[in-house]
Amino acid sequence: MATPDTVRYSTNPTEAVSAESELVIFRSELADYNPSSNKFIRINLPVADKGFVDWSDSVISMDFTNRSHNSSSGNATHSGAKTQMNNLIKSVTILNSQNEQVEYINNYNLISNLMDDYSYGPEHKKSVEQILNGGSTDGNPANATAIAGTAGTSEADGGSLTMVDRLMTGFTSGSFLVPLGFSIGQAPSILIELETPATALALTGNGGNFANLVAAYKVSNVQLRAKVVKFSDGFNQSFEQTLAEAGSVGINYISESFLHNQNTINANAVGSVNVPFSSNPRSAKYIMATHRIEGDVQSLEKFSLGLRKSANLDEYSFEIGGRLYPTQPIPLSATNYSQAYANVLDSLGVIGAINHNTMITKDTTNTEFYHATDDCKYVSALTLEDFNSATNPSIYSGANLSTMGVMNYRPKIASAINSTYRVDIFTSIDVSYHFTIDGRFYSVR
Repeated sequence: MATPDTVRYSTNPTEAVSAESELVIFRSELADYNPSSNKFIRINLPVADKGFVDWSDSVISMDFTNRSHNSSSGNATHSGAKTQMNNLIKSVTILNSQNEQVEYINNYNLISNLMDDYSYGPEHKKSVEQILNGGSTDGNPANATAIAGTAGTSEADGGSLTMVDRLMTGFTSGSFLVPLGFSIGQAPSILIELETPATALALTGNGGNFANLVAAYKVSNVQLRAKVVKFSDGFNQSFEQTLAEAGSVGINYISESFLHNQNTINANAVGSVNVPFSSNPRSAKYIMATHRIEGDVQSLEKFSLGLRKSANLDEYSFEIGGRLYPTQPIPLSATNYSQAYANVLDSLGVIGAINHNTMITKDTTNTEFYHATDDCKYVSALTLEDFNSATNPSIYSGANLSTMGVMNYRPKIASAINSTYRVDIFTSIDVSYHFTIDGRFYSVR
């Protein structure tokens, strides 16, 4: 009887490449940071000669200390803070060994919250995120556990919590082993900018009176853990030969990052509104637009990162290169949001995937997908993967926006809005990271 095709044997199996790995802790340059003075956390990444970094299981941790207080009362419970680790991070910058920027994600905390909402379910939040990151288990940030403030009337150390999370950048995506040990110059580094306290934290309030509350915090003991892998001398010689043959372009791997734009929708706006933005990558995968009331962003009682508004829109589209995308606007209402939700899932690449168990609900307060005026999880999305990638060999998978100039997000508002809305637009892009024989590390996006 013949061996089934699905069972394959070999008399000459390929031997594995020998290697050794070590879990390394990369520490921040300083012991303590706070958003009022030293808000930029620099983590240098010194890697042993000819070493590779495996980011697939990497985590970043920091000790969060709530320093919020009530200027007229010593009651610490009045200044309790609800937050999570990604809320604290305003931006992330990756610097190469020549101190040049190879990746920058602005409003990192907002796009990270979006991904949490649409990627994780409550089971995952209960088992991992709630324990390690400080967030809520059900997608409603109001249900997070408050970290006590200081009992004094001036800034001082209150309650603390060690927070742990993954770092959501293209550089640390974990798709490939990164040959940082072949770079020349100073160590590459990751630069984290801390968010302002009023945006990063939501305070419990002095019996509902926030007038005398002052939001403040610090972080300390910032550590990034990742595996450093070293291969045999034979492998390293072969790898260096490959680098030499690749010339000035070098070898590369492709990952996903985000470009950010910001604009506003003015109060009293109604009907179709043009929100211009400019994002010009060679390969754009999808676009997401969020709306937040401008006053909520700095409010001590609002969860502007974890909760957003729909701005009462009843349809939306995008204008790119003078053309409307999609060809017909996406309709939206309290009873018709299936097409809008499908565009979000299509953009994130999970239509047909095994898990649609996310933090989004139909009509539960603070977790519902769409509500015309109340806090919700709504986001406008447009997938760009299939627009012109097949006919343009200079890009990777998405639409080439490098020559598009100014584009427009076009929400149609059903009835006049009372407040100014901040619109944050994220463009997901393919970014290519290159390493050359002369030790250079750069990106193309």
